[in-house]
Amino acid sequence: MGQAKTKLNIIVCGLDNSGKTTIINYMKPEDQRTENIAATVGYNVDKFKKGKIEFTAFDMGGAQKFRGLWESYYSNIDGVVFVVDSTDHLRLCVVKDELQLMLHHADLKNTAVPFLFFANKMDLPGAKTPMELTQIVELNSIMGDHPMNIFASNALKGEGIDDGLQWLQSAMLRQREQSKKK
Repeated sequence: MGQAKTKLNIIVCGLDNSGKTTIINYMKPEDQRTENIAATVGYNVDKFKKGKIEFTAFDMGGAQKFRGLWESYYSNIDGVVFVVDSTDHLRLCVVKDELQLMLHHADLKNTAVPFLFFANKMDLPGAKTPMELTQIVELNSIMGDHPMNIFASNALKGEGIDDGLQWLQSAMLRQREQSKKK
């Protein structure tokens, strides 16, 4: 028998065209990656291993008509990856609204599910820095008890993704330990 795997469920969300599927694609082992990434319609479920951890990632379509689907997954998740297109300044208010809707949802409201934010498309001109995004979206005030962190990323090159994932993995495992003690 091999070592026991820890299973963690994450939901990957964010507005359409923020880079969610590209980020998930990068998280997978190289032999499972795909070259052509199309917009996600509805949602995709991906399973992959990173180290001793087995991830199930729900890649949620970000178009407005699909955002209602996100909440059907909240009750079973260990962590949230929220991808922000840091060049899409006009829709940062929509990011904040969607985030607040998520945080007020019954299944997330009284939990301390960790949130990992990717300030994606950092390589493009006009990209907001993680610090700027934190201020614009008012993350420090709206996140409440949820552990959170924000990493600059370039999903096409994979920059920032491993660091973010390592943070999220340890935050999820910490939460799991704490909830066992209660």
